[in-house]
Amino acid sequence: MHGLPYALVQQYVNVVEDARIERLIKKQFPGLRRDFLDAYVDLMNRDLFDLDGRSISDLGLIDRLNLEFKVGIHAGETIPFAPAESQWIERIKGADTFSDVLDIVNDLLASIIDDNEEQEQEQDSTESESGDGEGDDSAPESSDDSGDDSGDDSGEDQQQGSGSAGDDDTEDGADADSSPEAGDDAGDEDSPAQQGKNVPESLTESAFSKVSDAMRDDSGSDWDTGETTLERVDLDHHVIDYKPFHRRLANGLKQTPHKEMSDRDCRQFIVRSKPTVNTLVKQFEMKKQADAHKRVQISKSGVLDTVKMMNYKWSEDVFRKTATVRDGKNHGLVMFLDWSGSMCDQIEETMQQVIQLVLFCKKVNIPFECYAFTSAMPCEFSDEPTPENYWENTDYRFSLLNLFSSRMNKRELDAALPQCYALARSQSFHNNQPSVDREFSLGGTPLNEAILAAIDMVPAFKRDNNVQIVNTVFLTDGSSNGMHVPYNGTLKIKGDRIGERVKQRNATNLLTEMLKNRTGSNVVNFFLANWSPTKFNRSAYYYFKEEEQMAAGLETWKSDNYAISTSDSQGWDEQYLIRTVKVDTADAMDQVQDSDTTTKKKNAFLKSMKGRNTSRVVLNRFIDLIA
Repeated sequence: MHGLPYALVQQYVNVVEDARIERLIKKQFPGLRRDFLDAYVDLMNRDLFDLDGRSISDLGLIDRLNLEFKVGIHAGETIPFAPAESQWIERIKGADTFSDVLDIVNDLLASIIDDNEEQEQEQDSTESESGDGEGDDSAPESSDDSGDDSGDDSGEDQQQGSGSAGDDDTEDGADADSSPEAGDDAGDEDSPAQQGKNVPESLTESAFSKVSDAMRDDSGSDWDTGETTLERVDLDHHVIDYKPFHRRLANGLKQTPHKEMSDRDCRQFIVRSKPTVNTLVKQFEMKKQADAHKRVQISKSGVLDTVKMMNYKWSEDVFRKTATVRDGKNHGLVMFLDWSGSMCDQIEETMQQVIQLVLFCKKVNIPFECYAFTSAMPCEFSDEPTPENYWENTDYRFSLLNLFSSRMNKRELDAALPQCYALARSQSFHNNQPSVDREFSLGGTPLNEAILAAIDMVPAFKRDNNVQIVNTVFLTDGSSNGMHVPYNGTLKIKGDRIGERVKQRNATNLLTEMLKNRTGSNVVNFFLANWSPTKFNRSAYYYFKEEEQMAAGLETWKSDNYAISTSDSQGWDEQYLIRTVKVDTADAMDQVQDSDTTTKKKNAFLKSMKGRNTSRVVLNRFIDLIA
């Protein structure tokens, strides 16, 4: 390309291609935006671009473009550009394919070469003008010579002059050959040191590549059979309790008309949900009574029943009987909600179902805690300044935000419901989004870290609320961020004397097994997906053992918006595939008129009952778990 060295062109291609790829990744996976931000801030702090002692404004165009799309966008650095250079920023932002990248690089290199040639021509013109001035001063002296011999002398002078001119052209030949008209072949001969065209290399790209190569760890092995010890999660640090969280959220939600609209919609949603919740409470009590009836044990007391004694001639059943009801086990709920970028399509509907679940638990006095796990760091929710070396001294980069708790009084819960409703709406594709501070945005998926934290949180919840059975629910729509585990070794948590033997290299499965074994909790996963029936057939095979089970799951998926996974390969006690649909609190019976036919009234009634059941999938499944 333009007769330039391959390594030099590759640097330019890498800069533009990095910008394109990172933009497409963030578009496809919005939850990674925060990770990109944190990573480039860290890279700047490490000076991986070798900027120490350099002025950014003195760097070449390619270096400033590289910094703009890495630290300018992510780390908030201001990169200076001339007005004419801004066109390259817009073109790089619009690159969709690798062919677009090559076109941009080709045009960029051509522009740099043309600019350099213009500068060289200006310099040559300046030198030429100074040379002509000296010739004019010497002209009168040469004009004194005349006569017949002047012709021969002038001829010799012309031959010498033309020869010297040729020599001058030869000396300047490198500059001439480096012009675009000289062709690519001439340029290739001088390409290793190709300063004839004065195309600078990318200092930042070169520094980044060298440091990246130096940081590569080649000592790892796919057959790691060692022992891995995970640090315990500092719950005091990573868990943001509901009081400081909602105090911070109240300040972070901007009081705009959209926020007022969200509060009004939340109040209407709660009012419409109360009859639904009350109906489910009655169903729950009926199921509890049925379960209690199963636990009734009838036994003879040994005391004569004076009423039955008249039947002694034909029946031996003349003794009083006692009914003993064995005590049932009380339940508690700890829920972890995925607060990652991929949830943006369904976060509002999911929050509505969580709110109904909270209202239900409050109504039947079931202890509960609801957390959102996010890749935002705890320091972002604190008003205190961030300590020095904070990032180096942190083992895990995530936070657990306590959205709701049974410890809330009525006033606190009434304030928390509309705030969380507005928070969820601010992260959705709703047309009327409330505005919220950046730390509350959807981020990555630290599911593994949340499970690791639950290993210590669930026993504490069980002890504090005096419950026998804890249902630990993880409500997610995807896989966790990565976490290293040995391939065939031992996994321990700091403080353990004996670790867990690793049989499969999946951190989520391993941690789930550890959570079940150490806490005795029912670990349940609600996997959210907005699959059509056709996509269900393509995507859900991983969650079923046999085709017949998958076919049965498809039927419940179409009729009731959920399917029960039969695969035990993921470590969950139970896994429900939940179809994310808008919570339906409207009653089709409200549209029925007195003049409507009986058939229309019947259809409206059936639609109303089906809509109520299929839109409250999470709540219905939870009642099945605990009733």
